[in-house]
Amino acid sequence: MDDAPFDPPAEAREALRVVMDAHSRGDVDVALEGVTDILERWPGYAQARSYLGQTLVTRKRRFADGLAELDRAVADGGHDPYILFTTGWCREFVANALAKSRGGAHQPVPQSADDLYESARTILLRAHQSDPDERLVGDIEDMLDVVANATGIPWDESEITRSAPRAR
Repeated sequence: MDDAPFDPPAEAREALRVVMDAHSRGDVDVALEGVTDILERWPGYAQARSYLGQTLVTRKRRFADGLAELDRAVADGGHDPYILFTTGWCREFVANALAKSRGGAHQPVPQSADDLYESARTILLRAHQSDPDERLVGDIEDMLDVVANATGIPWDESEITRSAPRAR
């Protein structure tokens, strides 16, 4: 069995670039149609699946569908710190929406906000440990801080203030 990550052909990368261009112009529905077509042809294209999941979560508020796509992206491309970051960020996005009842109607998810914050923390820590570039490290740490502020659970042991040892 070959565990090497899927290496998308140039045609697939170009198709995703076209999708991203449509998204940047505000044509989100066109972009979603395009990425769905890409994934029908190249189902192992983790970056495309990550885009689909993120867009379903953040633009369409289809939380359950988006998180499922992000989980598939991690299964196919869990070596990629950007996919891990995106998945963690979207889990925090959904947790925040649930915890603060923000953003209006959304597709329900079976997880609680607390469970989503915990899974966001776990996957963001995985992203942090996956050799991300320097810019992404800052983004990951910022999101870990957001999750820590929401939960009261520090992500970094150095953030825990300890009492001085008592003399014996």
